[in-house]
Amino acid sequence: MRAGDESFERLRAALEELAVADAAEVLAEARVEARVRVRSMLSEALSHSMLEQVHEQLEPPPTPSPREQPRPRVAERDSAGASAWYVYGVVAADAELDGDVVVFREGAVAAAARRVPAEDFGEERLRAHLSDMEWVEATARDHEQMLEDIGAAATVVPMRMCTVYRSEDGVREMLRREREPLLEALNQLDGKREWGVKVFAAPPPPEEAQDAASGAAYMERIRRSHDRLEQIARGLDEACAQIHERLSAAAVGGVLLAPRRQEASGHAAEMVLNGAYLVEDDAQEAFADELSALGDGFGSLGLELVQTGPWPPYNFVPGPIGVAW
Repeated sequence: MRAGDESFERLRAALEELAVADAAEVLAEARVEARVRVRSMLSEALSHSMLEQVHEQLEPPPTPSPREQPRPRVAERDSAGASAWYVYGVVAADAELDGDVVVFREGAVAAAARRVPAEDFGEERLRAHLSDMEWVEATARDHEQMLEDIGAAATVVPMRMCTVYRSEDGVREMLRREREPLLEALNQLDGKREWGVKVFAAPPPPEEAQDAASGAAYMERIRRSHDRLEQIARGLDEACAQIHERLSAAAVGGVLLAPRRQEASGHAAEMVLNGAYLVEDDAQEAFADELSALGDGFGSLGLELVQTGPWPPYNFVPGPIGVAW
């Protein structure tokens, strides 16, 4: 066959149709692979960051010079059974907490902590724990439950999971170093709760099947399908922007978080918005009413709004504290 022959032209048209179909499939596969790589990189970075934080906090303190007078320490075992302090959160120094937490008061602030085996939070052991989903889930549940119990008695600035210090001195040094941002955070969070709102979108209905057509008609159908999906995506973006704007107006503040995958969310539909909102205690009902109105208004578009919480206000702790931790 040579260029210009009828058979050659038919073959070229068929190859062009195949290329269009394959291109879409290859692009979809590439996107899936890219997402997997990005998730893997983010998971590795998160684990590395947590390990660095815990490793630094568990480093033995430098030996004091003869002129220095070390502060009294909580008695610790020097053997493999040595203990450390797991800090759940920071409260005002005058807070009265029940339960089995130990309160370290330093000036106007105090840390709610509990003794844990130091070996469980060493670098190698923690790395192994982070790959054990049962351990991660149990630790996370304990962390959240302790913060809920503390938050029921006082305003609390939540610490990140696995915030561990080798000694009481380490806890007190943190309180002294972060006194001002901690007081700012306590003031900002007083009388408020964090609520989560997730928006799920049902998948668009499939296009009606059409009979096989010429190469030009097939490409036109591909173009229309692409335009349709772009139009749906723009509509979702506009709806999510409006939802977030209205919920933020009904709250003290709102932040957008990365949507969770379907496997993690446990929802059949795709999560298109994952927001967190800090709401005054006396505005809880108004916030719930606004959420209900948004659910009614956008439900006809196939959107489902789900409220979660209340949660410890991780997403509204002032930036300097997060950097210092």
